[in-house]
Amino acid sequence: MLDIKFIRENPQIVKEGCQKKQVKVDIDRLLEVDKKRRETLQALEEMSAQKNKASKQIVQLKDENEKRKIILKMRELDTNSDRLNRTLKKLDEEFNNLMLEVPMPPAADVPEGKTEEDNVPVKFWGKPTKFDFPAKDYITLMESLDLVDLKRGAKIGGFRQYVIKNEAVLIEQALLRWSLDCLIKKGFIPFRPTIMVKDFAMTGAGMFPRARKEAYTTDDDLFLSGTTEIPLMAYHADEILEEGELPKKYVGISEAFRREVGSYGKDVKGILRVHEFWQTEQIIICKNDEKESIKWHEELLKNSEELIQMLGLPYRVVNCCGGDLTNGQVKRYDIEAWVPSQNKYRETHSDSYLFDFQTRRLNIRYRTKDGKLKFAHSLNNTGIAVPRILIPLIENYQQKDGSINVPEALQKYLKFEVIK
Repeated sequence: MLDIKFIRENPQIVKEGCQKKQVKVDIDRLLEVDKKRRETLQALEEMSAQKNKASKQIVQLKDENEKRKIILKMRELDTNSDRLNRTLKKLDEEFNNLMLEVPMPPAADVPEGKTEEDNVPVKFWGKPTKFDFPAKDYITLMESLDLVDLKRGAKIGGFRQYVIKNEAVLIEQALLRWSLDCLIKKGFIPFRPTIMVKDFAMTGAGMFPRARKEAYTTDDDLFLSGTTEIPLMAYHADEILEEGELPKKYVGISEAFRREVGSYGKDVKGILRVHEFWQTEQIIICKNDEKESIKWHEELLKNSEELIQMLGLPYRVVNCCGGDLTNGQVKRYDIEAWVPSQNKYRETHSDSYLFDFQTRRLNIRYRTKDGKLKFAHSLNNTGIAVPRILIPLIENYQQKDGSINVPEALQKYLKFEVIK
């Protein structure tokens, strides 16, 4: 959520940010409601002051007629006050709804564009894998080695559901534990948070209201989290941290659930776009400073690049365009690993910084060394996400006989080096 003071002082910047992110919000209406809301509050404060003054006069007066005049005037003030309070309630509701829709303006170096097709490559690592034999796609490989069952997965759980089997299960677990170990060595504190969260957590992380239709709900007014980022960000909601505690560096491991409402027709078969998956996620809460956020953004990217490099997967990094950013993201890098059968790079990691967009919603502040209170900044990036990462891993490590080699980085977590 943006500071309303910033919106008042920089309406054109906010409007341009909305346009760049392809988000429709009536900023003029927001400012109009904000003005009426402040005028109503001021009128109520003036009425309250008049009532307090009248109450003191009544105590001092001895003339009953004068007392009755003041009492009648107070009743009139009460009537007007009730009317204004009803008006204020409606204004507050509209104001809050509009404020939740306003996106964080993107960074100056975020490219123009509407979809992921407009994202700009900024870095490449490794050469796209070439084979001296007819290469197979990951579904063919996994089914031939009895590593996945898409048909029975759909029978059990419906569209986009799957069953991972045999060595693929062990590789998934190895990937999760390996990524945890790597990030713990970098000073991240491990978490296994709840995946059932309240509305405030989804709203605070910026998922609501824009992505409300993506969430699975329960009968207890809870939601299944769509990413480990959500419970980790809500962890410090309504807290005041000390500047000396920052940055907070957390790595969470949990399941995530998404309805994938907006992806009909995309990747309908396989394990790329699914309703439930496991992941490790990096979270940083740092000082309210642009340079500090940019520094940690690059650091988070470096962490994930190291993981992909240790797996030996060719990849590229793209600077995501305005239309591909969420409301809260100031800037996002995606890491995309090479998928030979598709002859293209596919996203495996998303690295974002959000300034104080989430922390204002969640009321996460810190006390500076000179005693001032400030909203912290927040960042996040994928550690590893399974089963998605299995796609480039299996395809790039396939052998002529249909077997799959295991990356060296994972071998110490497993009792096999090849899947035959």
